Parts: sequence; C-alpha cells; structure tokens
Amino acid sequence: MNREGMIMNRHFFIAVPLPSDIKAALKMRCEEMKKDFHFKRWVHQEDYHITLAFLGHADEEQLQAVMNEVRGNLLNVSPFELKIQGFNTFGRKEYPRILWADLLESQQLNVVQEIVYRDCMKAGFELDKKPFTPHITVARKWDEACGKIPLEALVEGNFQLPKFLVEEVVLYESKIEETPKYYKKAVIRLEGQ
Repeated sequence: MNREGMIMNRHFFIAVPLPSDIKAALKMRCEEMKKDFHFKRWVHQEDYHITLAFLGHADEEQLQAVMNEVRGNLLNVSPFELKIQGFNTFGRKEYPRILWADLLESQQLNVVQEIVYRDCMKAGFELDKKPFTPHITVARKWDEACGKIPLEALVEGNFQLPKFLVEEVVLYESKIEETPKYYKKAVIRLEGQ
C-alpha cells in the first residue's frame, strides 16, 4: 500500500476508554456468547470504548485545534462513574450488523458528549447527526447463514459489570490494518472539583 493509501486508512475519534479490568470482564462474557451469537468479527478487547464523536480523516492542525477546544471546555468536569448492563443490537432485528454492550443512563456522560460534539462541530468537523446512543461495540456482521439471532438469549442474559470511573477522554487514531486497531493519540484528564 502506498503512503496516500495508508493515510486514508487512518481516521480519528474522541471516546471514553474502559479500564483494563472492565475490558477483561467484558471480553470474558463475549467469549461465552460466541457459541450462540454468530458474528463474523468480534472486537479485540483493547479496542473497547465509548465513542463521543467520530472525526474521520483530519490533519494535525485540525486535531490540535479541536483537542485544545475540548480540553478547555472539560476543565471543570469531574470524574464520574459508568455501569455496563446488558447487550443490544443495531441493524435489522433478526440479522444485526452490530452487537453492543449497553450502559446505564448517565447525565454526566451526556454532558461530556455534548461538549465534545459541539467543540468538534465548531472546529469544522462534519459529525453524525443521529442522537447519541452510548454503547461499546463488541461484534460486527451477523452470519446470516446461521439463521436469525437468538434475541431471547440477549434479553434473558442479565449481564452487569461493576461501576467504573471515567477519568479521561481520549483522541484515538484508527489503523484498520492492525489489531488492535485503536491507539491513544492524546488524552484529556477530567480533573474538575
């Protein structure tokens, strides 16, 4: 692949990372689910995150500008807790394209996402206009050859993990040809009082 192709394979997003113990517990649950849930690709545990804004392609100047803006506007935001509970899907009900871990409603997360989204728009990024649905993608592309997804198993699985503390927001770079795919490019600590 030439240099231009490699640059086009890079994109950026701002997200909430998960602590290592939560990633490990979520991965363990996903391993158990594989026997009943036939997705073609399961996300590497190091790539679990909660996207706040997908930026796409960007140059260093754009990235620096948006991170400076976000950093300034998150100055007074304190760390907060989140909790994963259950799973859900995106796409056609019987043949979904995404399996994701759900989060307990969090006003603090919504506030952080609104700040990040607004600052990215102000910096000139074209963002998804869909309402924010906080989630952690764990698998992609249901294998239709295996029949319909057993949705009752999703509903019955009363899956919960302990609360975890959100202490930072991260600018990630995606390198789609690698595994894991996402790399921290910049970190903003939440240090408000």
